[in-house]
Amino acid sequence: MKKIWSVLIAAIILRLFLSFFTSHPDLEALAAGGKIVSQGNILNLYDQSSDALVLNYPPLIYWFFGFFNLFLGGLLALLKLPYLFFDLMIGFLLMRMVEPKKGVLVFGIWMFNPVNLYSTYMMGQFDIIPTFFSILSIYFALKNKLNYAALALGMGIAFKLYPVFLIIPLVLLGSSIKDKLKILLLTALPYILSILPYVSSESFRSTALIANQSSKSLYASIPVSGGEAILLFPAFLIFFYLLILRQANKASLWKFYLIPLLLFFTLTHYHPQWLIWMTPFLILDLVVNRFKNIIPVVLIFGSWFGSLFFFDPSLTLGMFAPLNPSLKTIPDIWTLLNINMDFNFSRSMLQTILAGSSIYLIFHFLSNKENA
Repeated sequence: MKKIWSVLIAAIILRLFLSFFTSHPDLEALAAGGKIVSQGNILNLYDQSSDALVLNYPPLIYWFFGFFNLFLGGLLALLKLPYLFFDLMIGFLLMRMVEPKKGVLVFGIWMFNPVNLYSTYMMGQFDIIPTFFSILSIYFALKNKLNYAALALGMGIAFKLYPVFLIIPLVLLGSSIKDKLKILLLTALPYILSILPYVSSESFRSTALIANQSSKSLYASIPVSGGEAILLFPAFLIFFYLLILRQANKASLWKFYLIPLLLFFTLTHYHPQWLIWMTPFLILDLVVNRFKNIIPVVLIFGSWFGSLFFFDPSLTLGMFAPLNPSLKTIPDIWTLLNINMDFNFSRSMLQTILAGSSIYLIFHFLSNKENA
């Protein structure tokens, strides 16, 4: 217990430092949406969308920021602090999912993993919330509480749509057709209820219901004619679902949640904060399987870290503008170093490293007959 407290205190201090001394413009847009809600514009939220402020996320996240805006006054650094609950809960849930003697290890790795620190406390992005609900879903499933697991996954979908890829592995745990349908309906319920007040809004339908980011996973394709193509991510996703039709079990659920995410990142140009979606699962694999897959996991994280330097400078040096305002306009690191980089080729190489490592992990999980 003493070790846990030491890790916890150090981790919280680090999070407070990053929250107050780093920033990114994305949080400003989320906070602006929350401010609109806190001013009473709840049912007409998306009608406030404009070229200057595009509200392209499901409504629940704007309600979330609207609630905390009432108490925190819109100060951006403070608006990162509510994430701490979801962050800590992921750490504690991971502890409950491994052997007691490995609890401190999995908690410590989670609390100091750079993807979470970067995405949540530097960028201020909210991907930690749906990630928490995905982990909570697995925890409930392991306790044989499938209805709660479905609602938890549904809450994740209500914040961000990506957990929809994880529905089928959970549905397959149902012992009968009736149970499977019930799980399916419960996963859809939180999202449906949260968007119902906005379905009639044209702004919601055009910017948030089907956002441009949702189509990124459909870019990778193989043309079969002048106007037709095989969409690779959906094709491999369907193949995976068919493959596990008779393999689904609670002990392997975390692997079957991870595999669709590995496929997604293999075949999608992703945003840096998205990698947190599968980070808890990769950490779980490292600890449960005694770091046997350390090389592909390190390659995935290394690819992610390298990719940061091929985005806008606001995602690297510019994040430290609260410490030095001149960093807001700083050029990218390659310009500073006077290095002429081919951005497209460099990104392609990093994506290839991630893809190869992800494919290896998928093959490893599907060929390994032992359940963790």
